[in-house]
Amino acid sequence: MNKFLYLFSFLVISIFCFSQTPKKETSNKPKPDDEFDIKKYKGEPGDRLIIEINRTVWMGAPSEIKPHWRSLGLNFAFMFDKPIGQSNFSFGYGIGIFSFNYHSNADFIYKLDSTNKSVTTVLQPKTIPYKTNSYNEKILEIPLELRFRSKTDTKFKMELGVKAGYVINDFRKLVDDDGKMRVYNTKNINHFRYGVNFRIGVEQICFTACYYISEVFQKDKGINGINMLSFGIAIIPY
Repeated sequence: MNKFLYLFSFLVISIFCFSQTPKKETSNKPKPDDEFDIKKYKGEPGDRLIIEINRTVWMGAPSEIKPHWRSLGLNFAFMFDKPIGQSNFSFGYGIGIFSFNYHSNADFIYKLDSTNKSVTTVLQPKTIPYKTNSYNEKILEIPLELRFRSKTDTKFKMELGVKAGYVINDFRKLVDDDGKMRVYNTKNINHFRYGVNFRIGVEQICFTACYYISEVFQKDKGINGINMLSFGIAIIPY
């Protein structure tokens, strides 16, 4: 009887001891890093090649000057992109070239002032039939941009910036029944250009626009108050 009691007591005590095994403490252990932590997100450089297909219009041109829908252009920009810390913002800077064709009925006329021997450039509607009549420029530009990109799989993008440049080439092109003609180095063109640009879109496709604060002609040497506006689609391969 005593042996049975001792055996029973030993089993009860053993079960009680195992049931009191201390639990593992997890509160003080560091949590494993999440696969994506928006607070620790750091943006990667992007939007380094910008290709724009746009239309260019002249704001403030005389009412009798009628632009044509073929006033199209291309803009290429190679950019460096510097993310700002862990924010959604980055700073972009680089170099680009903007080439556009302004098709219209405009005839560039030089007028000589016999008093001071100065030449001014005016625009008048062409009176002879033509097939193509355009003014073309190539502008070497330096863009500076403040960029926003969302922290999502499908990135929403928005950019506001400025650009400054110099007209490195310009010519007027005329095609009529007599053939083709190009006239380079239009007088009194303002070669220094600067303006503000804007871009908004998703992933590789954006709407883009640029308004040039600088005027097309030099002050008081051409028609005052003509500014360029370009708008179109930006394609961003990477």
